Amino acid sequence: STQSTGAKGYTQMNTSASLLTILLVLAIISITTSTKTRYDHHKVVRAYLTKDQQRVLETFELDVWSDNLAIGFNDIRVSPDQLNLLDKLNVTYQVMIPNVQNLIDEEELSLASKKAPGDFFDTYQRYSAIVAYLQQLSESYPQITTFIPTIGTTIENRNIPALLISVELGKNISKADKNTIFISGGQHAREWIAPATVLYILTELLSQYGTDPAITAIINEFNYVFVPLVNPDGYEFTFTTTRLWRKNRRNNGGGVYGVDLNRNWDYKWGGAGSSASPSSDTYRGTAPFSEPESTALSNLFLKTGSIVGAIDYHSYSQLILRPWGDTTTNPPNNANLVELGNIIRTAILNAGGVPYTSQKSIDLYATTGSASDWYFFNTVEYSKYAYTIELRDTGKYGFVLPLSLIHISEPTRQAEISYAV
Repeated sequence: STQSTGAKGYTQMNTSASLLTILLVLAIISITTSTKTRYDHHKVVRAYLTKDQQRVLETFELDVWSDNLAIGFNDIRVSPDQLNLLDKLNVTYQVMIPNVQNLIDEEELSLASKKAPGDFFDTYQRYSAIVAYLQQLSESYPQITTFIPTIGTTIENRNIPALLISVELGKNISKADKNTIFISGGQHAREWIAPATVLYILTELLSQYGTDPAITAIINEFNYVFVPLVNPDGYEFTFTTTRLWRKNRRNNGGGVYGVDLNRNWDYKWGGAGSSASPSSDTYRGTAPFSEPESTALSNLFLKTGSIVGAIDYHSYSQLILRPWGDTTTNPPNNANLVELGNIIRTAILNAGGVPYTSQKSIDLYATTGSASDWYFFNTVEYSKYAYTIELRDTGKYGFVLPLSLIHISEPTRQAEISYAV
């Protein structure tokens, strides 16, 4: 009798294991046979380029994952043919990611395993879930938050939501007496960790208000504006079709899509670090603020009163970048910007985070038409602080950061507190 029961249990275990194997195989088949863009045998290499090699490669519009030419290298995704090109040019490189598609397949399986309800930050959320979550936060903290269903609509008519934190909600925020900190993320579609981090910081601030003395103090002292997902169209496209899509979904004609929103702002628009080619990942658009997404965000910024500081979140490279992106000339308050950047770096490290580098944006690479430089130019004269923060990691996973590392963004909460005080 005992043996019979054991055999039955063993059979059931075998059956369960077989079913699990079948389900996993079916999941992999569904991934590989879908209409999604695939990157089989594509690698990400860290290329150490001479100026001549750089000039040649610029004509091929390669997918640059991390531009660090000022310190000697770029991370570039290359197909087998493009890798052959690097070899022909005698480019020195090291392989950072041997097969990009393997990472994406693993990510797909992880996303599929998180379908059941659980912690919001256990997975990368879709656009509709992010909107619902912002509304839920506002309903949970009605005394200090205002949910804005839309600050404007995208090319594909999606709303861009925002959430305000203020203990003076009876006042129009544009006329509020308190200073404001402005936080944005998700301009670049494939950088999933950026919206997740902005939402995580927002959640921590709200959930700890009234219990954590430091957080309570800064919310009493400042208003906050959070826009976690500036580019919903591109973001959704990375889930449904092309995981490594960067731009918005502007139809440029001829089967070419997208404008780089972080090259579309009107501060020094059209200069170095942006492209006039519609097929380029850094295509700046036909004019400053040609895109509804950047226009909506800038309009919200301008109508919000007394903005003393702003952060625009991106990935990757673990960097805290201060102005300017177009010139080596220092801003008048450069010493203050350096000091605060170092404080943020130290706060992240002390909270158990990974090492970040604080530096001037142009010391990494030239950029024009960016949000953070525009933010800095448009903050109030008596307190001007603006940064681009490039989140994890430094190249092991790049944009395909595992779900398990979402919670590692927690140390940025400490950075946010440091920024406010």
